[in-house]
Amino acid sequence: MKQAVVCCAAVLLIVLALAGCAASSTQGPMAWLDEPLDGAALPLEPTEIMAHASDADGVASLEFYVNGVLLVRSPAAGGMLADATVGWNPSAPGVYTITARATDNQGNVGPEATAVVTVGELEGSPTPLPTARPTEEIVTQETPSPRPPSSPGPTGTPRQPTPRPTSAPPTATPRLPTATPRPPTPTPQPPARRPEIAYFQADPGTINAGGCSTLSWGVDYAAAVYLDGEGVGDHDTRQVCPATTTTYTLHATSGGGDDQDTATVTVIQAPTPTPIEDNTPPSISDISLSETEISTTIGCTAPPDTTVISARVWDESGVWAVIATLQLSGSPAGTVVMTQSAPDVYEVELGPFTQPGNLQITIMAQDFHANTAQEVRTVIVKNVCVM
Repeated sequence: MKQAVVCCAAVLLIVLALAGCAASSTQGPMAWLDEPLDGAALPLEPTEIMAHASDADGVASLEFYVNGVLLVRSPAAGGMLADATVGWNPSAPGVYTITARATDNQGNVGPEATAVVTVGELEGSPTPLPTARPTEEIVTQETPSPRPPSSPGPTGTPRQPTPRPTSAPPTATPRLPTATPRPPTPTPQPPARRPEIAYFQADPGTINAGGCSTLSWGVDYAAAVYLDGEGVGDHDTRQVCPATTTTYTLHATSGGGDDQDTATVTVIQAPTPTPIEDNTPPSISDISLSETEISTTIGCTAPPDTTVISARVWDESGVWAVIATLQLSGSPAGTVVMTQSAPDVYEVELGPFTQPGNLQITIMAQDFHANTAQEVRTVIVKNVCVM
């Protein structure tokens, strides 16, 4: 039996947007970041930023920001559900704030989803230098002169005392002076040069809608280079595929100043095709459950503790998404995305659950014209272990 599909808070937001698809609001789309997550530690290398958004009025576009600077604006298909993935190449280690937000078809801008991440290893404190040992003083001790023996005098004749030789005063060993260490002479640094953008161009400069262009640039004497706020190399290229005519900004900076240049990619729009009206929702049929009664995990484990629900979903314009919303005894129990296992067949494994009760499963399907349909099934969750 397949592994259980974990519930996702982001998909729950999508379902809440689908459930209220009949009502319009001015709040704007709800957006959330899938990757990277808040507090993530990332290596200093290119990475991807992924986000989702949902709105009853349809999602028109998603915007991505890094440290408050617009990274890219990604157009959406206008449906109630939208997602986007963009590449990001951080230029240096540090702490970055990544933000995503979305705009609906009525022009309403939704709340922001934010994640603060750390890129690379931050610099630590310098290692202290070893302390020099003090110079030791050398002292030489004096060797005493030997005393000569006294000569015995004749008997009865008093002995005259023999005078003691006078010793020379000890000679003090001269004390070597301790050398005072001289600080190293700092090497003068040349003044920082102002960066120079040698070239910044788009090839081709004019494209048809849906086409791509290559931006290329060369920058000298720069400490950091940014393309529309994203850190890049000083001699690099980047492929861009704008949906509309877009002007890109290259900014270079160093201790000597800044330099900036722009390049524009002109997009020739194709004629807008006449939209095909589609008001027919998807059809949901052949719903089946592998188990209509499953057990909880309270106290012991007794199979079966999961069930697989499958359904046939079809729509002439195509199926955009199939989602299962769960309620256990009237309380929300999560939302899961049903995956396609065969042509027009979608399924997902549910469970295990820790609480008994009636599990109500609502299958919701949406086509590419924002038409939705839903069906409901029930599974009994029992505590089969008596403790």
